[in-house]
Amino acid sequence: MEKTDKKVKVEWYDSGNVITTLIIGVILLIIICSQSFVISDGISLTLLSSVVNHNSIYLFILIYFIFLKIPFGKKYFNYINLFLVFIYFITTITSLLTLVQAFSLTAIFDFVINIIFLVYTTHTLFRDTRVWKEYHLGSSPFNELSNEFLFNSILVVGVFSLAVNLINTSSITGVIISMLDFIYILLFGRYIYLYRDYLDVHKINSNNKGNFDEVRDKVQEVLDKTEIDEKIIEAKDKVVDVSKDVKKKVDDFIEDNEIDKKIDETSRNIKKSIDEFVEKNELDKKAEKIKKDIEKEFKGTKKKRTSTKKGDK
Repeated sequence: MEKTDKKVKVEWYDSGNVITTLIIGVILLIIICSQSFVISDGISLTLLSSVVNHNSIYLFILIYFIFLKIPFGKKYFNYINLFLVFIYFITTITSLLTLVQAFSLTAIFDFVINIIFLVYTTHTLFRDTRVWKEYHLGSSPFNELSNEFLFNSILVVGVFSLAVNLINTSSITGVIISMLDFIYILLFGRYIYLYRDYLDVHKINSNNKGNFDEVRDKVQEVLDKTEIDEKIIEAKDKVVDVSKDVKKKVDDFIEDNEIDKKIDETSRNIKKSIDEFVEKNELDKKAEKIKKDIEKEFKGTKKKRTSTKKGDK
């Protein structure tokens, strides 16, 4: 009986080796084009800082994929995966700060892509490590997100990000860098997709419990236990009772101390004192005299003005 070995043809996008090689090439092109962008347009501090940050992240990722091609990286694969997740954690924090400082569509899409990659890498690259069990990542609700869903999310957000970048750029170099960034995003997403598919096929930590329904149920359970609505109503009733009690105590105090009578008596005493002062100093008579003097003076002035007018005529 003849044995026939059938070689299964693997497309380039399903080959991890081809994908990693393409990623290395794309990152090198991105770094070269970024440097040429700085040189051709002149170096400014703001531009230089942006390019350095952009290239620094790609440089670390380039080191990761170069390690995958050598025996050292293959031997310590799980350790360099930890390094890659840490890089994307820092990148996500940086993109969040950028979004806060300068709110724009570009910043929004960059932050969303980094968040998806952080979730994707954390829930894929750690599955075959002790970190997965030690930190109970199998109970994470993000395990409910399928491999296809995460990859398609990266594809959709990447397309929108590319469109915004192409609209905002005004140079050929900017267009090239935007296209290369988009290609890198797709290739890196495909790399994570293939590794997760490998884990699923070999059933490595694939039976995970976490899902968003459990999180929602737990939140609802906490709310039910705390009985927030009832406590709000109870607090409202207490406020009403306290206000009524305060009003009653104020009324009782006024009644017990006859404050309203004392106020009336005080006002009468003040009026009496004023009347006595007026009478004693004959202020009413003096006021009447001042009034008569003013009227007399006014009549005299009027008479003089009338006689002056007649003389003029």
